[in-house]
Amino acid sequence: MLYSIYFALHFAMIMLGVILAIHFDFWLGFILATTFGIKFFFMLPSVDQNERLRRYERKHQQWLKGNK
Repeated sequence: MLYSIYFALHFAMIMLGVILAIHFDFWLGFILATTFGIKFFFMLPSVDQNERLRRYERKHQQWLKGNK
C-alpha cells in the first residue's frame, strides 16, 4: 500500500514539474520533472520481479521443447 502511494507521489511531482516548466520557471520545472521521472522509472518492477511473466516463459519453453 505504501509503495503505491509513493509511486503516485512520484507521478504527481512529475506533473507538478511540467506545470512549473510551462507556467513559471522552465529550468526549475524541468529539473523537478526529470528528477522524479528518473526515480519513477527506477520504481517500476523489473522482469525478474514479475512472477506471472516467469511462469509464462517456463510454459513457453516447455511448449517449444514439445513437453506439455
